[in-house]
Amino acid sequence: MTSPDLGVLATRVPDMPPVERVVVTPSGAEIVGFQADSDTALTWWRRLREIYPETRLWPLLMDSDAGEYLEDPYTYATVEESLARAHTLDGAALLAGSGERSLRESSPEYAAELRADLAGQGKWPEEPEQPGFGLRHDWNGRPLAITVALVPAAEPWLVPVTLHYGGWNKYPDPAEHAAIMRHWLDRYGAEPVVWTGTTLDYAVARPPSTRPEAIALAWEYRQYNDGEYDLYRAETLTDLAAGLLNAPVWRTWWD
Repeated sequence: MTSPDLGVLATRVPDMPPVERVVVTPSGAEIVGFQADSDTALTWWRRLREIYPETRLWPLLMDSDAGEYLEDPYTYATVEESLARAHTLDGAALLAGSGERSLRESSPEYAAELRADLAGQGKWPEEPEQPGFGLRHDWNGRPLAITVALVPAAEPWLVPVTLHYGGWNKYPDPAEHAAIMRHWLDRYGAEPVVWTGTTLDYAVARPPSTRPEAIALAWEYRQYNDGEYDLYRAETLTDLAAGLLNAPVWRTWWD
């Protein structure tokens, strides 16, 4: 295990609060970070994201108890095995294969509904839900503590491999998750921002700008996480697509 080199951070972000160890993952990666609150965490994320090419430390906003999640990886592949698979897997192909299985395993009636949505025949909602980042506040609207973690990752899409987390229920294993992240980063400029162990929020530079593109993304989204429509208050694939159209933030979750 090696500790992150914080020299560049100290120079470029001299007002950064003192860092402390968040966790040493089962892969041996040391994750360090500092405490902020949910009103200022995004500002810290943007500043640290800007200098990531120099630091190679990806900022990730986590719950204050994130270390407890990361202590149990749920996956039994080694980090070396996950890293090798991540570089060879095709994220788009993984999602397409999952979609084909989903259609085969659905009832004929539901499969017909999905195919109609995929063909652009669904009813487009007038006021789709487009949630922002899931940075929590208390019942009185006051900000809560957030850990601004610094994840040593050669590429942002390799964050799941560094964390060595996943593989439970429908949560992708680290290699598959990394491959999907690479696909979405290349296609949409989607970058991981907020992670809680059961949720992951992305900042998206190039979200889909047409209805057919949004429907195609919604189908991939549905394969990616088993929260499916919940965070978008959607009842159909078309509802979900409307929520993703031109959306600069994507929210996902696993049960």
